[in-house]
This record gives sequence, C-alpha cells and structure tokens, in this order.
Amino acid sequence: MLEIDRISSGYGAVRILHEVTLRVGAGEFVGVIGPNGAGKSTLLRTIAGTCAVHSGRMVFLGETLNRLSDYQRAKLGIAHVPEGRRIWPSMSVRDTLTMGAWRLPERNRELARLLNYVLELFPRLKERLHHRAAVLSGGEQQMLAIGRALMSKPRLILVDEPSTGLAPIMMEAVLGALLRLREETQTAILLVEQRIQNVLDLCGRFYVLNRGRVTEPRAEARMSRAEIEAAYFDAS
Repeated sequence: MLEIDRISSGYGAVRILHEVTLRVGAGEFVGVIGPNGAGKSTLLRTIAGTCAVHSGRMVFLGETLNRLSDYQRAKLGIAHVPEGRRIWPSMSVRDTLTMGAWRLPERNRELARLLNYVLELFPRLKERLHHRAAVLSGGEQQMLAIGRALMSKPRLILVDEPSTGLAPIMMEAVLGALLRLREETQTAILLVEQRIQNVLDLCGRFYVLNRGRVTEPRAEARMSRAEIEAAYFDAS
C-alpha cells in the first residue's frame, strides 16, 4: 500500500530523515520506535505532506506522493493523528467528528454510519458528544483525534505517540481501539510510539529509527528485546 524508498526530508534546508526506506501493506499494523529526536514525527509529517522532501520517492496505492499536497494525500486516503492531538478546543465533539468527514455531504447516510462506528469504538465520546473539546480529559481528546481521522474513511492512518501523557486506563482504551481497528477493518496503521512494549503488543512488524535513519537490522521480522534496545539506544 505504502512504499517509501530512500526518503530524505526535513524543515527547509535542514534534513532530519536520511534515506529512510519502509513499507506498509494493506491492512497492516506497523510500528516505528526510536529515541527522542530520532525523526519519528518527521517521518509521519513527510508521508502526510507537511514536511519538505529532499530526495527519494513515496508511493501510495500506485500514486507517487512527492508532488502532491497534504490535501491531495488526504483525498487518496491518508489520515494523520498528530502528536499532541491538535484539536480545536472551542468545537464540540460532534462538530469535530463531523468536520473529519469533510469529503461527505451533510446528512449523508455514510456520515451517520461512520459517526455511529466511532462512537461505538469510543463510548466516552458518545457521553460527551455536545461538550467542547477543551473540557475533555487527555485520553478523551486522543480518542477524539483518532475518531476525527476515522471519519475521513482513510486507507492508512498515521498515529503519532497516542499514549503520551495518558493515565494507564486511558492508554489501554486508546490502544485497545487501535487493535480493534486492525481486527475489524482493512485500514492500515503506521504507529509511532515511545513505549516499546505497546509496539510489540500491537504491531505485526516495526522499524527502529535513530538519528533520522532506519537502523540495522531493519525490523522486517521479530527482534529480541536485547537487539531492540541495542538499536534503540545506539548512539553511533
């Protein structure tokens, strides 16, 4: 579904990623781990189209992404759940979710079906449907950010650090919903996570990113815990 071949990208003239290669198949749940500053968020922004590509090639469902805007990539079916949630605090939960379905006309049956699915996936949001996003807890805001992405009917969801700052019970609910998505739909998920165990529990494959490069071995198969930690903390 997604093929990234030797991508280098960054902000302006500053390169953060260096010849990164990875792939995500249809319906796959793939993880990316690495220390702070490794370039994990930059990787997701590069795929979503909000980070400048210096070299390399990205292909999604047969379409080359390099010259497409973030809007055009979203139309192809790529949804981004950014670190920090990035929701509008003054908007209600309902309005935020409805805005996520920007490709569907108002009062469309598909919009109603998607809304019902998101509220079933996250019952806490149903209880707070008419509340402003600002009054939600951190975990509920993370559910809302994921729900907003799902309302666009994505083929691929890029999820950045969903467990950051969450209480254990909320982290379990959010990650459990992602696991359910993997089991019930053909939506592919590329998950960036600091917590190694979450990636091991959820993802069929994972990559280790360090200093803007995918480290060796390339995590195409399971690695031992010692190998993961060696790659994760390698400062070379």
